[in-house]
Amino acid sequence: MSSVQSQQEQLSQSDPSPSPNSCSSFELIDMDAGSLYEPVSPHWFYCKIIDSKETWIPFNSEDSQQLEEAYNSGNLHACCNFG
Repeated sequence: MSSVQSQQEQLSQSDPSPSPNSCSSFELIDMDAGSLYEPVSPHWFYCKIIDSKETWIPFNSEDSQQLEEAYNSGNLHACCNFG
């Protein structure tokens, strides 16, 4: 018997029941699809060099929103707190 056959045999003999932490596809169908979707909101980051490595740090949500509004309006200037 080849090793591939023995592996397939072991897989077919293993317990097919799902983990108690997993959910079945039936549970996902029963859920309201609208509650699964959340629109992506933009968030801005700035690059800071720390120990010769680039580190991307997020702006706070207020500054990120102001940056997004400025970008969408074509404004090249926005006030932010780099705290």
